[in-house]
Amino acid sequence: MATDALQTALFEFENPLLRAAAVGFSTPKPSLPLTLLAGILFEGWGLEGRLTDLGGERDSNTLVETEQGARYVLKVFSPEDGEDVRQLQHRAMRHLTQHSAVPTPALHPTLAGALEHPVPHNGDAPLFAALIDMMAGTAPQPDGSDAQMRMIGRSIGALQSGLSGLQHPAARRVLLWDQMNVLRLRELSALIADADLRLRVQRAMDHLEGRMDALAALPSAIIHNDLSPSNMLVDPVDPLRLTAIFDFGDLVEAPLINDIAIAASYFIRPAAPLAPQLACFVAGYEEHRRLGDDELAALPDALLSRLLLRLVIPLWRSTLFPANRAYLLRHFEAAQALAEPLLPPRSGPIHPPLRFSRSDLKGV
Repeated sequence: MATDALQTALFEFENPLLRAAAVGFSTPKPSLPLTLLAGILFEGWGLEGRLTDLGGERDSNTLVETEQGARYVLKVFSPEDGEDVRQLQHRAMRHLTQHSAVPTPALHPTLAGALEHPVPHNGDAPLFAALIDMMAGTAPQPDGSDAQMRMIGRSIGALQSGLSGLQHPAARRVLLWDQMNVLRLRELSALIADADLRLRVQRAMDHLEGRMDALAALPSAIIHNDLSPSNMLVDPVDPLRLTAIFDFGDLVEAPLINDIAIAASYFIRPAAPLAPQLACFVAGYEEHRRLGDDELAALPDALLSRLLLRLVIPLWRSTLFPANRAYLLRHFEAAQALAEPLLPPRSGPIHPPLRFSRSDLKGV
């Protein structure tokens, strides 16, 4: 496919809601000088301190360190995040502060009592900033241990318990990182340069076509939807003690099992048998809620769908923003290795990626 034709095709989604969601993913993250951010920090919250850019995929995140030793994150939201999406994040953080045993960052009101502060800039869409706690800890390093996977599963169960009861209409928006939209992104597989991998990804989508109704029928609620090591912190001395879960920009109403699949897509070892590893996540999770047999059976499909998103979306965004290519593709090779045992062969019958049931939990 010619480059021009491919670039055009990337935006020609049939579903108008999906087209709108794609626009948000094609918008560069805010790029603002630290001097401007320092002014916003003082005007909005009366604070001064040392500012350090933390990076980010869609938002601008800046570490604030005050002379008194306090540490915050000044977040400037993507201009494509409307007020409803921002309010969903604000409400979730406040809800978790009150109802969750999982450590999550507090949201700090402005001097005027608002939850966010406008950011002056030269763009067409308005920008808004929020100030949240910079949580203590280090990002967990996937080590392949049963204990780590069980801790992650336990944390997911506790987080979902804390989110229980939260409702907001923005959680039902179309989000490209929602596994339930994986089949709508089939055309993005054309970006996979390796012909063998491209064909197997497309055959995996063929398999999921017959499974999405079953996934959609599973118990659902608002989930975090982005439980990667980048959004978790652990105690550096005791890495099995979770110290924070943060970044609620991908909150969506979706099957609860998806959060387990998302975390598994980052923490499992590609060279080890998959079922025993999934069993560790499930065992930890079930300390908070027992999964149904239908949820257990759907877990491999939920994992496969997330891995497919982790392959096609970063490739797409890296073509849109080549300057940020290294950041956007930082997990691509790992996702490819994890997807390998789940992807169908180039030819022949397409079988389920893995059969998983309660019998796999025995001995965990």
